[in-house]
Amino acid sequence: MSWVEKHLEKAAGEGYFDDLPGSGQPIADIGIEYSPTWWAARWVQSDAALRDSKVLRSRMADDVDAALALAPPLARGRLEQILAAIREVNRKLETAQQLPVFDVDSVIIHGEWRH
Repeated sequence: MSWVEKHLEKAAGEGYFDDLPGSGQPIADIGIEYSPTWWAARWVQSDAALRDSKVLRSRMADDVDAALALAPPLARGRLEQILAAIREVNRKLETAQQLPVFDVDSVIIHGEWRH
């Protein structure tokens, strides 16, 4: 057993890996057969999501500022729509590419959004 394997076994025994995301869940893509061009389809999908992200990122500050100019009930609804759009785009992106989310109540209370 190598040095790395010993340390991994020790860490697993001490519970360091017990709360990892997806722990106890089935592997997402298990049993799916890929076509020879699976990577191209995934790249096209990722590229489309990244383009959506860039468009949303460029509009986000203006959209939040415009929502804050509305009456509070309307502002809340518009901010929740913006947040839903951000979460939808983030769902399709890798973690490092995701847009920042915000707390609707904090934005309404403080009357500003720090971007």
